[in-house]
Amino acid sequence: IVSIHSESQISQTPLTPEDQPPGAVAAPSARSPGATGAEIGFPIVIPPVTRNQQGQFSRPYFLNYYFEKTDLVAGPPDPECFCDEFHLLAQNPEDEHLWEYQYTVATPSGLQQLMKKEGFSTLYLDSRVVVVSRWDLPAVLQTVVEEIMKAYSGEASEAANNFVREPERWA
Repeated sequence: IVSIHSESQISQTPLTPEDQPPGAVAAPSARSPGATGAEIGFPIVIPPVTRNQQGQFSRPYFLNYYFEKTDLVAGPPDPECFCDEFHLLAQNPEDEHLWEYQYTVATPSGLQQLMKKEGFSTLYLDSRVVVVSRWDLPAVLQTVVEEIMKAYSGEASEAANNFVREPERWA
């Protein structure tokens, strides 16, 4: 699975990499017909956007979400075997810039099916991936929103630093 990044911008002012939170893709891509999150709402509780004493926001606004192939209401044809690209449109509360997060969401059997279809003997996942045991939209959204909030607040980089250790020396 390859990371797919759209180069188009929604806002007129181009975003530089430092303008975007970690893990964000520059702009949304075209989508196929089907229900979107803006139409059905969020099936999870999302904490309100707050501002800390330093003026940093706790999270971006989440405006919309969708899958490239899977309808949010109907779900995939086989809830235990699917692989699809998930998109979440976000907006910076301070300057209203828009960007899109993109994740591959799949079940283990969906990844296996993809590998068989494409003739892959190995699969290197170089993008954000959420693996679920079966179709569960609230669980996918909860996972994605929590990861975005960690990255947005800087917790992700702090947590990554906790796992850095000296390399082992080979004798």
